[in-house]
Amino acid sequence: MKKALSLTLVLVMCLSLIPVTALAYGNERIQLEKDNFDPNEKMVITIKGVTQQMVDDMACVGIFKKDLSVNAIDAFGELRQVGDNVFDWFEAPTEPGEYAVVLLSKWWQNGNFTDLLVTSVSFTVGKIAKEGHISLDKTAYTAMNPITVSFSGITEQMVNAKAFLRIEEKGVLHGSAATVSQGSGTVIVNAPNKNGEFVMCLYSVDDGNWNATAEYLVMSVPFTVSGATGSTWAQGELEKANEMGLIPDCLRGADLTKPITRAEFAALSVKLFENLSGQKAVAAATNPFTDTNDVEVLKAYNTGLMVGISADKFDPNTLLNREQAATALTRVLKRTYIPGWTFATDGNYTLNFTMPAKFADDAKISSWAYESVYFMVANQIINGKGNNIFDPKDVTPAEVAIGASNATREQALAIAVRMVENLKDKPLDYK
Repeated sequence: MKKALSLTLVLVMCLSLIPVTALAYGNERIQLEKDNFDPNEKMVITIKGVTQQMVDDMACVGIFKKDLSVNAIDAFGELRQVGDNVFDWFEAPTEPGEYAVVLLSKWWQNGNFTDLLVTSVSFTVGKIAKEGHISLDKTAYTAMNPITVSFSGITEQMVNAKAFLRIEEKGVLHGSAATVSQGSGTVIVNAPNKNGEFVMCLYSVDDGNWNATAEYLVMSVPFTVSGATGSTWAQGELEKANEMGLIPDCLRGADLTKPITRAEFAALSVKLFENLSGQKAVAAATNPFTDTNDVEVLKAYNTGLMVGISADKFDPNTLLNREQAATALTRVLKRTYIPGWTFATDGNYTLNFTMPAKFADDAKISSWAYESVYFMVANQIINGKGNNIFDPKDVTPAEVAIGASNATREQALAIAVRMVENLKDKPLDYK
C-alpha cells in the first residue's frame, strides 16, 4: 500500500512539472513545454490522445486571454489526426499577461464559444526588458539616402520578440524600418523623401507590421532630412519606391521632376526586375557599347531588359517619352513572368486583359506601344494626363521643343511602385 501511494505521489509530482489538463469526455489533454513565454516566442502545443470523434467534429485549439474573453482570440489550429496532434507554428501573444490554450469541441463560430469549450491550460507572457543602444553615423541626411544605424546590447529575448528600428516623425511611422540581430551590428535604412526633423527609434517588441506601443520604446536618436524632391502628387509613391528598394543610386538626390534618360531607366528596370523576380541582375562580362560603360546599363542589357539603339550604341542620355516608358516597363514584367520571352520573340506573345476605354488621343499611340499602354491602364498602373489624354509622344514642333510627352523620373518610379503593388507574384495572362 505504501509503495502504491509513493508511486502515485511521484506521478503527480512529474505531471505537475508540465501544464496538463484532462478532458471531460476522454483521455485527451493539452500539453505545453513550459508555462511562461516571451512575447512572440514560438510555442509548441500538443494535444494528446485525440479520438476519431474529435477529428470528425473538427475540434480545434486556440489562444485566448485567461478570462477566455472571445475578442482575445489569437489563432486557431484544427485537430486532424487520431492520437497526438502537435502545433509548432503558434506564437505567444505580443502583450505581456495571463493567457490560456483552449480546446474546443468544434471549430469556433461566433455566438457558440462557451458551449464548445472543453478545457484550457493557462500560461503567462513575460515582459521584455528595455535593453540595447543605437547611434547614427550622422545627424543630417539627404532625402532617400542611406542611414547607417549601429546597435549594441540586443538580447536574445528582444530578438525573439522581433525588436526593430523605425523612422518616426512626431510619433508617426515615416519611412523605412528594419530588424536588429542579437548583440551588436549595423543596419542600413533609407532616409524618407521629406524635409524635416525625425527620430530613429529602437523598439523591443514588434506588435506586427512594424508596429509597437510606447511601452516598448527603448531609445530614440534625432536627425534631420533635407533635399527632398518630387511633386506633391508623387510624395507617397516615392516613399514607397524608397522602401521597396526601387530607387537606383543615380536618382538619389536628383530632381525627380526632370525627364528620365535611357541610362536612368535601365537602372530602374534592373531594380524593378530584382524586386519582382527575387533574382540579382548581373552585368554583361563584355561591353558591346561604345557610348557607355554604366554597370546598370550592362545589367539591364545582360538580363534582357533593354537593348541598344544599334549593335554598339546604347544612347544613354536620350530621354524617354510616355509610351516608351510604358512599353519598357511592360517588357520587364514579361521578362520576369513569361518563360522564354526575349526582345526578339516579343511579337509572339499577346497579353490578355479587358480593354479599357480608349484615350481621346488614341490615334497618337504607336502600334508597337499600343498593347503595353492599355495593359498598364487596365491594371491601374498608369493614368492619362487629364481630359482623357494620354500624351504618348511629341508630334508637333512645339511639343518637341518643350518635351511635353517626356516621362519624368517620378512618373517612372510611380509606375514601378504600382507594378509591384498590383502585379507582383500574380500570373500573367498571355497567349
